[in-house]
Order: sequence, then structure tokens, then C-alpha cells
Amino acid sequence: MSIKYFLMHPNLMMLPIELINTNGTCLPPLLWNQTSIDNRRPLLYVCIIATIIHSGFWLQLLFCPTVRQKTMQWLYAYLATDILLLFRFFSTFIVHTVSKECTPSRAWYFFICYSEAAVDNYLNVLEVYILLALNLCRYLQIARNKNVYVTNVRLLTLAHVIIYLLPFISFILQFFIGWARLVQFPGDSCDISYVNVYSEILNTIIAFALPISLNILVIFLSIRHVHLTSRINRGQHHVSAREKYHRSLVIQFLVFYTVWLSLWSPNIIVYQFTSGTNTATLVASLLNYIEIALDPIIISALDVRFQKVWSKLWTHFRNTVTCNRINQRRIVPIITNQNAGTTRPYNTK
Repeated sequence: MSIKYFLMHPNLMMLPIELINTNGTCLPPLLWNQTSIDNRRPLLYVCIIATIIHSGFWLQLLFCPTVRQKTMQWLYAYLATDILLLFRFFSTFIVHTVSKECTPSRAWYFFICYSEAAVDNYLNVLEVYILLALNLCRYLQIARNKNVYVTNVRLLTLAHVIIYLLPFISFILQFFIGWARLVQFPGDSCDISYVNVYSEILNTIIAFALPISLNILVIFLSIRHVHLTSRINRGQHHVSAREKYHRSLVIQFLVFYTVWLSLWSPNIIVYQFTSGTNTATLVASLLNYIEIALDPIIISALDVRFQKVWSKLWTHFRNTVTCNRINQRRIVPIITNQNAGTTRPYNTK
């Protein structure tokens, strides 16, 4: 077998652009082997289910204006990353299963390998910081009774830009300074390999330890504030509506964050310390896509605004079905045939 290589970057590994058997049969460099395809079939099934669930969620956003609010911008930004992760999986799965080119263009090869190796981790890093921003906004609403979505519009816009740009710049810098390099495994996917343990630890801190710690801290402060407020108002005969609402916000985010963290964290940790496809990466990816499928269900079930939409839809559906049944049960008018002494349905023919 002869192998042709091309150089991507002086600090990166050389990747094969063309593999040719001794009998002249080409081996397309972007084509997965059958084992790689079979390993990803469970991911494919979960992603199909997740796509159906997300489609139903975004349809209610399209037809129900009551859930199109500024206060929900972080939730929709988070769910948008889910959509991008699903699109990334389907696009790479299609490319790696239908690509038959023996010598694909270098630009196309670079694009597929880089997007496959880095986009998944980039979007997962975005998610944890988007949830941190959502958590901070809710804490300010609970502790200071401040609607930052109205009073701090420019600051929120800046936060969006910083969250989306900084992880991207971090990935680019790590490639250029040689901390990370792109590798391709024959018959399998492209992946990122970190050159030393220091880069792995730094990425783990930035992508996992720091944002998770900050989220837990903000959740603790929110719970503490709600608890202290309830103790102060314990002597009152009733609990205020605002206190009930703040308590529900804390419970909602705590439940969602617990489920999310348990399914999301294995993928981000395994990504930093392993390279290539193995049992650990496949299981971690499967858990991550299960979490993506559950996101719309959990968010809709915990948010009262979506509950109201569901209640209206159910009421409309029930009334429609009931009305149809009543119409079907209506008695057809009859005419009496006095000569025959029998009755027959009225017929104009």
C-alpha cells in the first residue's frame, strides 16, 4: 500500500490525503469503515429522536407568541447549540458514509477534519457558559429583584459576544502555538490530540472546572437567599407570590442542572484526555446526545410558560375531538312512508 501525505501546519501531524492499495483500488480518506459506522448507529438513533423532539419544541415557539420573550434568550441560545450539535453529527455522518473521493480537495479535507474534531467541543463549552449567564441573570432577579433583560441590554449583548468568541479564539491559539494538533485515524474520525498534560489540565479548567464551580456557587447563593427570605417571612400568614416564583426558579434550575451535569460532564472530560474512538468516547457521546434529546422536555416541563401553552393546546385538542364526536353522533333526519308503514332515511334521489 502506498500512502500520500500533505502537511497542514508545521506543528501539526501530517494527515493522509490518499490511500491506494497495491491492486490499484483507492481507499477514500474521508470514508468510515464498517466498524466505525456500526459504533455510531446508537448515536444516530438518539439524534433522530432528539431532532423530532426539538422540532416539536421549536414549533410551539413559532406558533405561540407568549413564549417569545427577552427573558428566555439564554434558554433559546442554549437550545440553539443543541440544534448545531445535531446538525454537526448528521453532516459528518453523511460525509463519512457517502464520500467516495480518493483525492478530495485539501480545503474540503481541512474543513471536515477541523469541524469534526473541534466543533463538538466548542459547542459543549458554549453550553456551560450560556447556562452560567442564565444562572447569573436569575440570581440578580431573585436577590436584587432586577430585570437585567430590560435594564442591561448592552451588557447582555456584550456577554453573548464574549461567550461565543472566547472559546473559538482559545481553540485557534492552541493550534497555532502547538498545544493541540489534529490527527486522523484511518477509516475513522479526525480528532484533537493535546501535546502535554499541562494543556489538558488547562482545557479541563476552562471548559469544565471553572464554569461548573461558578454555576454551583451561584445556585448556592440563590438557594441561600430564598431560604433566608422564607425565614424572615415565616411569621407571616401567607407567602408572597414573588417568593413562590423565586423558589420555583431555583428548583427549576437545580433540577435541570443536575440532569444536565450528569449527562454532559462525561463527554467534556473524556474529550480532554483521550483521542480517537473507543468505548469511553462512544459512551460519553451517547450520554451527551441523550441529554440533548431531553433538554426540550425538561425545560418545557419545568417552565410555567410552556406549561400554559401545553394546557391551551390540550384544551383545544380536547374540544376539537369532543366536537367531532358530537357531530358524528347526530341523527340523520327520517321521513315516514305512510303507505308502507315503515320509516326510511330521507333521500333526494
